[in-house]
Amino acid sequence: MASAGTINSITYYLSIYGGFFLIITGLIGNIINILVFTLLKIFQKNQSAFYLIVGSIVDCYLLIFSTATTVTTTASFGYDVTQTSNVWCKIRAYLTQFGGTVLPTTICFSAIDQYLSTSYHNQLRQMSTFKLAQRLTGILIILAALYSISFPIFEEVHPISGCAIYNSAYNYYYSFVHLCIVLGILPIVVSSFFSFLAYQNVRRITRRQMPIVRRRLDRQLTAMILVRVALFVITILPFVIYRTYELNNSVDQNDAYAVAVDQLIKMVVTRFYNINYAVVDLFVFFY
Repeated sequence: MASAGTINSITYYLSIYGGFFLIITGLIGNIINILVFTLLKIFQKNQSAFYLIVGSIVDCYLLIFSTATTVTTTASFGYDVTQTSNVWCKIRAYLTQFGGTVLPTTICFSAIDQYLSTSYHNQLRQMSTFKLAQRLTGILIILAALYSISFPIFEEVHPISGCAIYNSAYNYYYSFVHLCIVLGILPIVVSSFFSFLAYQNVRRITRRQMPIVRRRLDRQLTAMILVRVALFVITILPFVIYRTYELNNSVDQNDAYAVAVDQLIKMVVTRFYNINYAVVDLFVFFY
C-alpha cells in the first residue's frame, strides 16, 4: 500500500501536468472554434453558432480563471494559494461560480435553439432568431453575475480544511440545490431532451423543401451540439456526485492517509470535469 506521502506526490504531479495539458489543448481548441464560427460566412449571424462561440469564450474564461490560477500557483509555490489566502479564496469562488453557471445554461440555450430552428412548425422556427440569442445571453450574464455574489460571502479559508463553505445552511443549499439541480439535473435534462428532439428533426429534414446548404448546416450544427451535450453530461455527473458527497461527509483531518486519498480522488474528478471546457472543444470541432 502506498504511503500518504507517495499519494500526495502523485496528486501533485498529476494535477500540474494534467492541468497544463488541459489548459494548452483547451485554449487552442476554443480559439479554433471562435475563429471558425466567426470568420466563416456560413456560420455568421447564425444563432446556434453564436451560442457555440459564447460557450467557447466561457470555456477560455474558466480555463484561465479556474484551472490556470490553481495550476500555476501550485507549480510556483508548491501549494494552492487559494487554500491559504482568504482574498484569493473569495475571488476565485466568484469567478469560478460565475463561469460555471453561465456555461451549462449556454449549452441548454444552444440545444433549445437548435430544436426550434430545425422544427417542422414555422412558428417555432420563427422563435429562433439571432437577436433573441444575443438578448438571452446578455440577460444570462447579468443574472449569473448577481447570482454568484453569494459564493464569496460564504467561502472562506480555515487553517486546517482550507478554502471551503463552513456555514451549514449554505452548504446544504450549495450541495443539493446549486450542484445537484442548477449545475446537474436541470441542465442535463434540458440539454439532453432538446438535443434529442433536434436530432429527430434533422433525421426528417430531407422531407422538407429547403436548400441543400441549409440542410447540411442544420445537420452539422446539430451534430456539434449533440457531441457537446453528451460530453457535458459525461464529465459533469462524476463531479456533481463526488462534490455533493464530499461536502456532506468530512474526512478525518488527523488521518494523513485518508486525507491524501481524498485529495487524489478530488483532483482526478476535478480534472475530468475540466475536460468539459478543455479538450471537449477539439472533439466538437473535428466532429
